[in-house]
Amino acid sequence: DWGRGCIRTMLPQISPNQSQEVRQRGNQLGGSLPGLKGHLHSSLDEQQKQPLTPGAPPPPPTDAPLYKHPWVWCVLALLIWIVFGTVWYGFWHGFSVIVAFYYHVQAGLSIGFGFPGAEEICYKDPSQISSPTVRHYATGPGMQFPLPSEGGRGGCQAADISKAVTVLNILTGSTIIAFCIGVLADSLTSPAGGWYKRLIAEERLKHLQKQTKEHPMAWLKIQMMKNWVRAVGCAWLWVVIGILYGMFSDQKMSFITAFYYSVTSMTAAGMEGPATIQGEPSRPVSVEELNQGHWVWFIVYAVIGAPIYGWALTAIAAGYVDWVTKHDFHSTLHEQITPDEFKIMDYLGYPSHHGEGGDGEIDMFEFVECQLLRLNLVSVSHLMQIKMRFIDLDIDDSGTIDKDELILPGGVEQPAHPGMSYAMDALKSIHHEIEDMRDARSKLTTEEKTRLNDESQALAKEKTSQAALNKTWGRFYKQAWFKCFVVFCLWVMSACIFYSQWQQWGFWQSLYYSIQAGMSVGFPLPSEDEMCTKTGIEGRAALFIYPEGQMYTPFADGGRGGCVAGDMSKLFTTMLILVGSSIIASSIGIIAVALLNPPGGWYKQLIAEEEHNHFRKIAEESEGWVDDVYVYAKMYASKGWVRSVLALLAWITVGITYGTMSNQRMSFVTGLYFAVTSVSTGGLEAIMLLGDDTPSGDVRLELDEFPGGNFAFVTGYLMIGIPIYAWALTEIASFFTKAM
Repeated sequence: DWGRGCIRTMLPQISPNQSQEVRQRGNQLGGSLPGLKGHLHSSLDEQQKQPLTPGAPPPPPTDAPLYKHPWVWCVLALLIWIVFGTVWYGFWHGFSVIVAFYYHVQAGLSIGFGFPGAEEICYKDPSQISSPTVRHYATGPGMQFPLPSEGGRGGCQAADISKAVTVLNILTGSTIIAFCIGVLADSLTSPAGGWYKRLIAEERLKHLQKQTKEHPMAWLKIQMMKNWVRAVGCAWLWVVIGILYGMFSDQKMSFITAFYYSVTSMTAAGMEGPATIQGEPSRPVSVEELNQGHWVWFIVYAVIGAPIYGWALTAIAAGYVDWVTKHDFHSTLHEQITPDEFKIMDYLGYPSHHGEGGDGEIDMFEFVECQLLRLNLVSVSHLMQIKMRFIDLDIDDSGTIDKDELILPGGVEQPAHPGMSYAMDALKSIHHEIEDMRDARSKLTTEEKTRLNDESQALAKEKTSQAALNKTWGRFYKQAWFKCFVVFCLWVMSACIFYSQWQQWGFWQSLYYSIQAGMSVGFPLPSEDEMCTKTGIEGRAALFIYPEGQMYTPFADGGRGGCVAGDMSKLFTTMLILVGSSIIASSIGIIAVALLNPPGGWYKQLIAEEEHNHFRKIAEESEGWVDDVYVYAKMYASKGWVRSVLALLAWITVGITYGTMSNQRMSFVTGLYFAVTSVSTGGLEAIMLLGDDTPSGDVRLELDEFPGGNFAFVTGYLMIGIPIYAWALTEIASFFTKAM
């Protein structure tokens, strides 16, 4: 009843012969409806405050003020965020403008190169810290935390304050970036005339496919028209640019290390940061002495590369999701309509007098509307607004709109699209198919049509029952989430086997590194180059460490260190990240489709909206504030962004509890820093190899002596926390995008 009542209230209470009401509503809209030849405009022009001539066309539309464009707010928010962070890190850490800008962007965008570290300020000579305030919190009495050798973790209050600001920068920056991406995606996916331009592109593609045998270059044109080909091509081009920088700059990277740097920078893993070496011959230098062009390059490369990689990843995942969910489209299209859906369908089509239901029969117009709703391609609210717009334009109440009423008068003349012939050919072809189908059915007898309809209904019933069975626990192996889970497990298993055999880590260390590297978190511990300094490596990996010529120039001699075995491990990690990000993006897409389009989801959402309206009325009518608080709390608890933010806060609390109460011995701020940078894939605070607290203090352990429970916890924390953070970020960005 709520769903039917919602549609009844949304329907325009206007019958075809109630033209006076139409005109009244037009006057209330203040002349904002173009194409009505002045019939529905108010007596005053909003801009010039001059009377409008009856029957005259309205003035051409004027551009909205600059501040009303969402992209302006995106640019303004980004600039404020960048300036604030750069000024803060420059003041607090004493960085130059370039280094402060680098540190802010790589930390705030969750790239997490990890160099320089926040704790470095704690070990500076006090004379090198210009600000008395910073000097007090870095070197003052009681401001230093115990070192690992003293049973602590190291650091100081100044570093904790910097970490607290970084947490705010990450949360703010990721929200701004997500909002900007939403605004940009909306403008790209819904451009003016996008629907017929897409039709033109599809028809051009078919036209070129027919020419591939005669013109070999047509195949290349076809590939270049595909979004995923362009995206992947741009991504590989940017990877090549990163490789060239790494190999031929002062950074002295090997080919594989440069490849590793390029991919982990674009994926925001940040597992290969800048090394403080330069010159010819190369020599170690301090952070202040390093050529500032390197800091600029690392940021520019990551800031441009991350969106390119996101574009490529989205294009690949979208293609795969479309291929996998194509069956769901046909299944939904042929599923039987439920009695509940039919009750609401009766209110679709042309609105009847006083919002009453229909005649119990469904025409093509109503059937199309219902299927669009069932496929989650449109909302009831949008459908009703479209109908209101139609009634506004139908001045003579004829039930039709002519060209003069529909096309905007006084607007800017737009040249015809050069490919309109393709779109017209496509529509003609579709109409011919429909006409042929209609002609073929017209030649059938009533008995034959009945028989075909019965067969179709039987098939629809079978598909509906099979679809319902496939969504039960008895057939979990046919559900999207299970297929995604199996692929994810195979991906993790292959990584665990490699790291346990090549790096010779234990199971929990291998699982931890597989997840944190594959999901682009990028914790700096353990390092894949650590195996180059070990003496007990066995098997094939030893052949690429100990023989002569397998070790690279050490850092003390002006090189980056490492060995061929470490490079081979990095090459595997690079492939792991590329494959893993594609698997995760595709899995999220498939699961999102299943969650966003459940059986009957379109009218269940309508019912939920009407329930909110019902509760709101109760709050307005009831006396006292206690009932109002209860009602509004119940309303907000059902909103996606509220649930996601609460889930994120709860999970961050879990991370803080682990950091402060475990053998990691983090302060509260460092625990918060660990939790946020973990779920946001920044990876700026890794676990340290610390044992249990003892009165005499602890020393750092070897990796194979470290309790595996820490690796197990962080692995689980990442696997659950990253999706929660992505969910919250998506909901918040969607909220702001809709508001704008």
